[in-house]
Amino acid sequence: MAEIYRYSLIYDLAEDRIAWDTIDREGATTRLWLTQRLARDLVAAMLPLLPSALPPMARERSPQDQAVAQSFEQAAAMTSFGRTPGVRAEPGATAGLVRAIQLKPNPQGVDLTFQFGLDQTRLVSSPHESVRQTLTVLRRLWSGAGWPMDIWPNWMAEAAPGDVPSGAVN
Repeated sequence: MAEIYRYSLIYDLAEDRIAWDTIDREGATTRLWLTQRLARDLVAAMLPLLPSALPPMARERSPQDQAVAQSFEQAAAMTSFGRTPGVRAEPGATAGLVRAIQLKPNPQGVDLTFQFGLDQTRLVSSPHESVRQTLTVLRRLWSGAGWPMDIWPNWMAEAAPGDVPSGAVN
């Protein structure tokens, strides 16, 4: 299983899918295709992990205060976004439609294992900041694709500017 250390997300209009372009430590690139349904399941699984990344005092507050804290944390995560060049899958790179994604929370963030192709997997270990960056980019792509926005919490709209700079999540 290849361990990914940097990735970029783009929406492909012709495919009506999200391309998750990755690069591993050896420089090999992979394009992972996510359908709207799978991306929706991914977002639904990732959002509940965010409160555990808040400081303990913020978790003990009212839902409104927690939403403010989430919005602040989301905006803070984006301050370092865009400083790393984006990833583009090389011509002839491994590519496949993702069939399943396993999420495993860890103290630093979350491990995502993408299953695609014939028993192929890619592992992405994302710290909390990268999880937030990924969600911000996904939300922007989601909106641009015209997909239903009902899955996104209101505090994400406040924290996610319409024009997110391009760059890789690492």
